Amino acid sequence: MDKRSEYRSVKFETVAQRAEENGPVKLVLRGYPILFNTETRIYDWWYGEIREIILPTALDEVRLDDVYLLVGHNPDNILGRVKVNMRAEVDETGLFIECELPNTQFARDTYNLVESGILDGMSFGFTCSDQVNEATLTRTITRIDELFEVTITPFPAYKEASIVAKRTRDAAEEKRRAEAEAEAQRRAEEEKRQAEKRAAWDDFIKQMEAW
Repeated sequence: MDKRSEYRSVKFETVAQRAEENGPVKLVLRGYPILFNTETRIYDWWYGEIREIILPTALDEVRLDDVYLLVGHNPDNILGRVKVNMRAEVDETGLFIECELPNTQFARDTYNLVESGILDGMSFGFTCSDQVNEATLTRTITRIDELFEVTITPFPAYKEASIVAKRTRDAAEEKRRAEAEAEAQRRAEEEKRQAEKRAAWDDFIKQMEAW
């Protein structure tokens, strides 16, 4: 059977984070266009509605070094490309992407639509040899042959996936901020534990005095 290009859609959420006053503001999109072990219902041209799941092995043989980020599956609406302004990597959750948007009006307009929630879905285009089980109307995708693009779209199917829109200075600054927040939380928890110990000791002294 000849392979044909297929498209799957995923829903995403947006969060805006402003950079500090110093330094240029960068617009970043990040998230998971592909989720492993997450069943969804899709429409197949031959069988109608089927249930589909993507296994963690699906991307084992896929080259991710030339994947594009588009809008509406339109090659004229390019936002990113791996190894240029985007990275794509596989983890236990699925396929993670992060794209630093170019300084164009179209990219800024798209970012604002994502940030405001008007655009709330992603899709990915791929080819695959796995077939639908006609008896159960299910398909388990064990291997994707080619992943050629991920795209922003208003028509989601995989509702559990997410992408985040962020305003940030750079990755190093974001990492420092996260580390500082974690350290502040650790100190607050330690101070709380010390306060609880002091309170317990004071209660013990009061009880001894009462005897």
